[in-house]
Amino acid sequence: MPTIDPAISWTVSLALAVVFGASAMIKFVDFAEFRGALENYRIVPGGLSLPAAVIVPIGESACAIGLLVPRYHSVAAMLLILLVAIFTAAIGINMMRGRLYIDCGCFGPMLRQPLSKWSLVRNGVLMLLGAVVMLADDARAMTTLDVVTITLGASTLVLLYGAANYLLANAPASNKMKRLAMEPADA
Repeated sequence: MPTIDPAISWTVSLALAVVFGASAMIKFVDFAEFRGALENYRIVPGGLSLPAAVIVPIGESACAIGLLVPRYHSVAAMLLILLVAIFTAAIGINMMRGRLYIDCGCFGPMLRQPLSKWSLVRNGVLMLLGAVVMLADDARAMTTLDVVTITLGASTLVLLYGAANYLLANAPASNKMKRLAMEPADA
């Protein structure tokens, strides 16, 4: 079975824990908004939307915590991949239905994102990162330099993820501005 340097595994674990911990927190803070986004997918039957809206952030929280506990590291990554696969399926189903302009519900009202192929790509990357975490760690001792590397590396990954999400959220407005700029001026 392939192994991975523990610094890489823990860098990815910490980044995923921050991303999904923050996502869960935002869903808990504005629960009504998240429940509305979930219902707007029109996949979960109406009577099950409340339990589903509760389960999702609890699942994200459990995975985020599990990613930081060595004993549950791999199981949390596997469950996170499953959660993201379910999210990806819901996005794909709605895209096939032509329902692109619903909010993905990932980060609440602060970062509304319409569904797009980039949502699928983003989720694919998240699942790939989860798979990296599931690889067995090399048996080597961690040093202080590893801790610094993990902290800075995870911070960088979280910032890149945030920037990518910000771009996804603002892509429709940016495209509209580009179209308006390309229109000929009235003489």
